[in-house]
Amino acid sequence: MIQALAVLVALLGAMQDNNVEWNGVSHRHPYDLRPLCPVGGESFQVRVQAYRNDLTACRVRYTVDGGGPQWLNAGVIGQRGPYDVWAAQIPATGPSSVVTYIIELTDGNDSDYYTTMGGVGAMVENEPASGGFVVNFATLSHAPVGATPVSGSGAVFRVWAPTPTSAYVRGTFNGWSLAHPMARLGEDFILHVPVLAQNTMYQYYFEPGGLWRPDPRARRLFPSGGNYQSQLINPLTYAWQSDTYQTPSLDDLIIYELHVGTFAGRNDPYGPASIPARYIDVRDRVQHLVELGVNAVELTPINEFPFDYSAGYNPITQYAPESIYGTPDQLRSMVDRFHQNDIAVLLDIVWNHHSATDNILWNYDGGQIYYDTPEISTPWGPQLDFDRGQVRSYLLDSMHAWLEEFRIDGFRMDATSYMNIGAQEAAGWSLMQAFNNQIKNRFADRISIAEQLPNNPWITRWTSLGGAGFDAQWWDPFGDRLREAIHDASFGDPNVGAIAAALSGGDWLNGRELCNYLEMHDEAWPSSGGQRLVRTIDPTFPHDSEFAQGRHKLGHGLVMFSPGVPMFLQGCEWLEDTNFGGGDALGNDRIDWSKKTTYNHIFRYFQTIIRVKKENSCFRASSPYSAFHVNDFGNVLALHRWNDAGNVCIVIANFSNTDYPVYNLGFPMPGAWFEIVNSQSARFGGDGTLTNPRIDTLGGPMHGHPQSASIKVPRMGLLVLRHDVPACAADFDRSGGPPTVSDIFAFLTAWFAGDAAANFDGGDLGVSDIFAFLTAWFSPCEL
Repeated sequence: MIQALAVLVALLGAMQDNNVEWNGVSHRHPYDLRPLCPVGGESFQVRVQAYRNDLTACRVRYTVDGGGPQWLNAGVIGQRGPYDVWAAQIPATGPSSVVTYIIELTDGNDSDYYTTMGGVGAMVENEPASGGFVVNFATLSHAPVGATPVSGSGAVFRVWAPTPTSAYVRGTFNGWSLAHPMARLGEDFILHVPVLAQNTMYQYYFEPGGLWRPDPRARRLFPSGGNYQSQLINPLTYAWQSDTYQTPSLDDLIIYELHVGTFAGRNDPYGPASIPARYIDVRDRVQHLVELGVNAVELTPINEFPFDYSAGYNPITQYAPESIYGTPDQLRSMVDRFHQNDIAVLLDIVWNHHSATDNILWNYDGGQIYYDTPEISTPWGPQLDFDRGQVRSYLLDSMHAWLEEFRIDGFRMDATSYMNIGAQEAAGWSLMQAFNNQIKNRFADRISIAEQLPNNPWITRWTSLGGAGFDAQWWDPFGDRLREAIHDASFGDPNVGAIAAALSGGDWLNGRELCNYLEMHDEAWPSSGGQRLVRTIDPTFPHDSEFAQGRHKLGHGLVMFSPGVPMFLQGCEWLEDTNFGGGDALGNDRIDWSKKTTYNHIFRYFQTIIRVKKENSCFRASSPYSAFHVNDFGNVLALHRWNDAGNVCIVIANFSNTDYPVYNLGFPMPGAWFEIVNSQSARFGGDGTLTNPRIDTLGGPMHGHPQSASIKVPRMGLLVLRHDVPACAADFDRSGGPPTVSDIFAFLTAWFAGDAAANFDGGDLGVSDIFAFLTAWFSPCEL
């Protein structure tokens, strides 16, 4: 809901209407400066973003060394998502000058100003007499924390280290010597090194104590002798090929959870891959995901972790992508390739704790600056000090780094129920609010999802109402009740009423705010007490009995067509039985690509349910629904899904082990209904004996609807029936089956009679309609 409203405001509220939309204005160092860190008095560009078509003009007022104000006109240099990006170029000044600037934004007769208040960017009504953003060429106080490449071949290094008395940058560029001492700047140390080789390795060195430390904000880390070396990375050199890509609406997402290290290489038709697999291995297998049809991938955490194999839930940093998976630019190339194929990339982030092993932030500068004393512990490791401003900035700035530098489409935040615990309850909650507020301000089209267990409607409530502001949360009750029903079906007593009750979270938690799943990493991970669902249903190798296959299809089909955002784990699309894990040297945790061939009928089923969901807007996450039929005696559940555009479907789920050759069911609309999914059809490995090509509602009132019909429901079957629209476009005689010669005669009869029904291409009735119909007739139609 929050993401939808933010984008709606961007698209509808932003217009040239004498009113600047403040909530869409953003200017942030370093990303809205070019270069990112100006040095030596050089000319630099100031950028600001505002909702598309909202502004009629934009100017930058600047002063140099306290002199008189000067004005520069800004112009639109491009777009990003729902925003225009405006820019003005401030001319070169002296090498020790101080440049101060504010930004004027105009919509018709309304001019407002973007400046700083308390060190934070803010909009004001009236032109400030003084103050603003500062670029100080003498002290470089505008430099971001971390290592930032600058013009030429140098870099500015800045590190938060209030405890030591002196600090040095030591690296390959100076033979790891003490030749480059840093200057104290408040609680930080800073140094400009004018000349550096590309990809320089470095560490910070603190005295007293002789402490070697990696850069907490380095974009690449390498394990080295019990410590980590940092690498200087330029985030702007990658040449993106997908600039026009737009993150899809949460309402339309179909999420595929992917672990980089175990995704590729095992019996893999795309060829061998490293163990663990790399970003480029995932990139080069994007066609599989295109073929499958998903439009979003959620990566399990890829922040640098100890050792070479991990599920990722033990980060040592919030900035550096895991180095064994490849370089930062290789990660960018993976995201780029996904975007070129219309697949969003969501990142699982872990803020509630850091790794207890190789904890580079522990007593970082000789003092415990990143953690509380005594520490606040979680079951998985210590929690950062959320009360401390620099630590909050460390976390929040990392979010911007992923969105800006890697063009990530959104986040799943791990274990949010552990973000506000103990003494940090208020601080953790406000940190999540700040996280979401900053995303909504600068990236209204991006997505934030919480793993909140147990669920809490306040997690997805607006921050203005006291909520945490996430767009959605993993909806555990639905998955729990669905797995219970699938397991209990073995004994003949599943509780379908409990599933129906879990379709909604009540008045404050519905539709797009719910992410539904049957099997994600925890459910399939022995370390979390789980295993693959097919192993639970069929404990005997190869775990592919008719019950394992039937219930697997049933469960995932119901996830796909229920209200909410569907998700599933890598390998589910081919009945994977290898348990989830972080990988090992032998690659035992990798998913087995040979199963795509062995269980190709399961893969076809996933392709079909994904395609049907995407083609029918009544299955959008927030489209209305009604669980109008709950038969706990027969173990059958029926849902009605619809929307205002007239797209109407019903979903029937039979959890029993009984075929129902005759099953009487109420229908919400009179007339013809067509079967567009049958999980037990022969195409999907079923016996194909109980199908419903066409159903006519000839019966009387039933199940709260004014008409009914008799249908066939196979055991462990998932059916989708659509009102009035056949499964195949060329099924012109509406028989409900694949196109036949009779459909050609029916079409030509209508065409010669001038019947509007023969208007097949959407234009004026003509010869082109014949070609369009025959193209559809000859095209394969999968039922």
